[in-house]
Amino acid sequence: MGSSSLGKTLLPPAWHERLQSDRYPISEFARRLFLPLLKPGMRLLDAGSGRLPEQVLRGELLATGAMLETLDFLAGEGVDHVADVSDTKLPDQGYDAILCLQVLEHVTHPQAVCRELFRMCKAGGHVMVSAPQSAWLHNLPYHFFHFTNCGMRQILEEAGFEVLVLEPQGGHFALLAGMNHYTCRVLESIMARKGNPFWYKPVRLALRLWYGLLLKSLYLWLDRVFFWEGNTQGWNALCRRKS
Repeated sequence: MGSSSLGKTLLPPAWHERLQSDRYPISEFARRLFLPLLKPGMRLLDAGSGRLPEQVLRGELLATGAMLETLDFLAGEGVDHVADVSDTKLPDQGYDAILCLQVLEHVTHPQAVCRELFRMCKAGGHVMVSAPQSAWLHNLPYHFFHFTNCGMRQILEEAGFEVLVLEPQGGHFALLAGMNHYTCRVLESIMARKGNPFWYKPVRLALRLWYGLLLKSLYLWLDRVFFWEGNTQGWNALCRRKS
């Protein structure tokens, strides 16, 4: 959709973040359940962090006083360890807490990743994992799996974790909000193939206003009023390695 954002231009930062229907449920879950577990001096790993622009919670994680390390399979700004998240070579039980957000869909062996997270987590430590149940194709060709709540619980428990909380990333209407955002991207892509005729910019603005702002806002409101998790975007899990 380009680098500009209509919501970012028109709305206060908190409102704009709330409209990021695919990201907000993950960040909100982390703020409510994961960040309060972090204490100064704890060793914290963001496994599959991406590079600096993708580390949306980095500032809040550092603000806890925890010693943050990041890991990704691609080197870049903000990446401390370059490794396969299923075989990191990092120490056994080296971390008090671990994040692994929206990573499992991009790996060929998600069970092996969960076992590696368990190996690196200290006894009594906590791990937050998130993964989609429904999402458009992205980061191709590295997009392999989606997960139901049953599938998420199974691979985490098989790895050895105790699953403390397993929550949906919004309900049916939040999923529709995300689909509207992507509808805008699809229509813009189709129009761009026509060589940007004179009507492209006003039509693109209208699409962003309708699909990316107004209709998305309506669906997010409906999600709060008529919540149903059976058709969610994905799942967030808070786990613990038992002492």
